[in-house]
Amino acid sequence: MEKFELNLNGLNHDVLPQDNGTYRIMNGEEKIGVIYAEPGDEGPQWKTLDDLDTDLVNDLGKAITDHNA
Repeated sequence: MEKFELNLNGLNHDVLPQDNGTYRIMNGEEKIGVIYAEPGDEGPQWKTLDDLDTDLVNDLGKAITDHNA
């Protein structure tokens, strides 16, 4: 998969899919975090090991899911 851009709340984020199924989220040249999906009863549950707001992770994850559909 190739890099793509998402616009959330008026901010553009570059999303770089990684070979291991994670997504590196960039703000320009600055990495803001890495997110990944885990299976859940109601669809994928988006997680991170970085210090990112849970709502942001969920919003990014939903936008990634929509983009990949």
